[in-house]
Amino acid sequence: MKKEPQNLKAVPYQEILNIKNYSEQLQSWQEPLELLNNFFTFSDDTLNKKKVIQQYYACSHLFHSFYDEFNRLLPLETVSIDKLIQTEKVHTNSITKHN
Repeated sequence: MKKEPQNLKAVPYQEILNIKNYSEQLQSWQEPLELLNNFFTFSDDTLNKKKVIQQYYACSHLFHSFYDEFNRLLPLETVSIDKLIQTEKVHTNSITKHN
């Protein structure tokens, strides 16, 4: 059986770095989002209204920061992925191996 050459996408290295960068920026939100999750998890402790109000205020600012960043990054990520999908294909038989 003879192997037929496959077509591979030529992915610019900068596009790979862009997606990695967006991924790292989203990953940087893991800890702050964990704080939000802990805040909104119900506990059996007695409620301290003043403390709840302060935490709610802080969490609302944290959420809005994340929301703005997420809405900024999502279209950029989508554009990068679309570029990767539309990149031209390279024929593998035209790729030479260097030792």
